[in-house]
Amino acid sequence: FFVDLLGWTMAASSASAMTDDEKTAEELLLAMGDYTPAIPEEVTAHFLAQSGFQATDERLVRLVSLATHKFVADLTNDALQHCKNRQAARKGDVRLVLTTEDLAQACRENGISLRKPPYYADTPAGSSDAG
Repeated sequence: FFVDLLGWTMAASSASAMTDDEKTAEELLLAMGDYTPAIPEEVTAHFLAQSGFQATDERLVRLVSLATHKFVADLTNDALQHCKNRQAARKGDVRLVLTTEDLAQACRENGISLRKPPYYADTPAGSSDAG
């Protein structure tokens, strides 16, 4: 059988002639069929469409969902490591509390800039206490 991914065609019948990269790609495609990513494919397809990317192959959308899941998992793990390092310096409290500063530090290491909004409103717009 043939597998076409991003314009590359691989013949699975000639397994001995396949390179390591081709074998890895085929194994990934087979494994992706059984895996449900944490980022729903509909969400991924929506944001791909918003950015102007049109994907007709659902495997490509699943691959992007899988890559997004991996990125979020790595970012979360980095934030957890920052949390553990911060808690190790305290030595008193053994409970881990992940803060937005831990996440912000992990984001900075991955080239993501986080900023606080310029203002925060306590009450919804248009409501007044004067009644």
